[in-house]
Amino acid sequence: MRAHPGRRAELLELLHELVDAAAAEEPGTLVYVMHEAADDPDTVVSYELFADDAALEAHKASPAVAGLMPRLGPLIAERSFRRLEPAHATGLPPLPERDRE
Repeated sequence: MRAHPGRRAELLELLHELVDAAAAEEPGTLVYVMHEAADDPDTVVSYELFADDAALEAHKASPAVAGLMPRLGPLIAERSFRRLEPAHATGLPPLPERDRE
């Protein structure tokens, strides 16, 4: 996502609240990381890994997400979303087996 120019720090402050809430209240949220783009002062990239689809839905329906989304909107100039599935990794908790075609 891209913050409005000069507002990345504000955006990261709010996103920190989401990360803390996920750590405290969402056992199915396995990884939740916000990255600052080193080459763009307004870009933040999030990487989220959920135990399963139910954990993702629980995250999306959480009070933290519901409470912060209206506050995030004015800070974000553009956003994009891509759903990924880990194929190979190190440093992650064990993942459930998934059907691969």
